[in-house]
Amino acid sequence: MRRYLTVLEIASLHRILIDQYGGTAGIRDPGALESACFRPQCGYYENIIEEAAALMESLAINHPFLDGNKRVSFASVDVFLRLNKYRIIADSDELYKKTMQLFSEKKFEFVELNKLLKKYAVYFP
Repeated sequence: MRRYLTVLEIASLHRILIDQYGGTAGIRDPGALESACFRPQCGYYENIIEEAAALMESLAINHPFLDGNKRVSFASVDVFLRLNKYRIIADSDELYKKTMQLFSEKKFEFVELNKLLKKYAVYFP
């Protein structure tokens, strides 16, 4: 059975990231946070990678937090995948550059994120 992150877990992860890397703490839009949290669980997606891409897109694009939305989107996906026996195997600088490139090119969307995660996410039973 798949393990999904809760709203509280994502909010807690956001607080940890803000404390560690700086920025403004707080939830800007509770509805956007709840929507992002439950999007992967809607039954629409074929696999965990698609669910992770949906979570990443929603957290980054819908801006549920005052600051750090891209950071929390990546960290949440990393935790979600780890909870379900997947690991992102990539150099962190390389992956950061690729995700920021998608964002700057206005391609930070489900299809592109799904491709990126398919390339780097590996199952570890």
